[in-house]
Amino acid sequence: MTATLSPLPSPSPGLPARIVTAQNWSTLPSPSSRENPPAMPATASLPAWPTSPAPTAPSFPTSWPAPAHPEPAPPAAPAEAAPADFTDDDLRDAFAPIVEAAVRKAVYAKENGIDTYLEPMLRATIRRALAEYAPAARPFRAPATYDRFIWHLQALFTSRTYEDIIFEKTHRFQVEEVFLVDAASLALVSFASCDPARHASAKRVTNTVQRIALQLRDDAGKPRESIELPDHRHAITRAGRFVILIAVVRGQPSELILSDLEFALRRIEDRFREQFQQKGSPLLLALQPFLEDCLLIQSPASAA
Repeated sequence: MTATLSPLPSPSPGLPARIVTAQNWSTLPSPSSRENPPAMPATASLPAWPTSPAPTAPSFPTSWPAPAHPEPAPPAAPAEAAPADFTDDDLRDAFAPIVEAAVRKAVYAKENGIDTYLEPMLRATIRRALAEYAPAARPFRAPATYDRFIWHLQALFTSRTYEDIIFEKTHRFQVEEVFLVDAASLALVSFASCDPARHASAKRVTNTVQRIALQLRDDAGKPRESIELPDHRHAITRAGRFVILIAVVRGQPSELILSDLEFALRRIEDRFREQFQQKGSPLLLALQPFLEDCLLIQSPASAA
């Protein structure tokens, strides 16, 4: 036996109408319902959430040492004021001692200082200029009659020249001849002499060069710095890399002549370095003008 069910109403054409069912669907509240929310029914209070008891500090035995507590941090130092900006004067004062010491060391160094190059170069330049414009200039006047008579007698009895006596009395020195010999073979490379006849002929100075070459080296084979020669002459030597410079000096030389000869030798070796490295280079006439400058070396006027 079946029950007769009433037919469902057929929907009208168009948009479907809102269907209300018997079920209580959960729908979003309208804007009007948000402003005035419905009152919620009172509910019973929920039981408290179970919590664990707070941890307690562990108890240590009395025999144990007490735990160390961290020391409190020291109070922060007050901030210092920012230093003022340095000026050019402060920088100049700071660098002045350093620059002064460096310049003093470079200029007044015992070896390879500026003065070892500059001082003899200036002396050589001034000597050359004085020789060109005042060749007959002398630092002394003619001696008195009594002094000339006494000195002539000394020259007569000692077989010396009158000029040698004057050089000895006034403590003067002068370079008379200069020889440049090879450092290895001691052969004559070039020369210069105050005597025009000897300066024009190499044959006239050959015997002198050979006599000095026999005494030039000591027992160890090194060149001697000074050699005693006849007629109260001295041979001052300066050894270089390629050649040896020998200066025949009349009178008693001083330390000034050493720096002047050292400068002359250094200038010659720097100028003719390539020719010295080539064996057999003709340098006799090319080197004579450089050696003639050495003939102008003499004691200064203040030495007397």
